[in-house]
Parts: sequence; structure tokens; C-alpha cells
Amino acid sequence: MITTLIEREAEPILISDLTWREFKAVEQLIERLGLRLSFLDGVLEIRKMLL
Repeated sequence: MITTLIEREAEPILISDLTWREFKAVEQLIERLGLRLSFLDGVLEIRKMLL
């Protein structure tokens, strides 16, 4: 019998009122941590990437 574990996706972290320059600084700091960043209208969303 094969058992498959499915990791539940964690809630994203949202940070509001960022400038593009601030977003790029955060992006450089955490680019190697396996996190996915989205940026729209001053809101940064950080999610853990699932494998």
C-alpha cells in the first residue's frame, strides 16, 4: 500500500503599502529561501513554494 502525504498550503503573508524599491530589496533578501513573491498595487504576497 502506498501512502501519499499532501502538504497543506500555508496562508500567504501580506504586506501593504510597499514601494517598488522596497519590494526589490525584499526580493533580493529572500530569493534563495524557496518562497514565491507576488507584488501588485503596493501589496507584497509571500508564499511558501510547494514541491
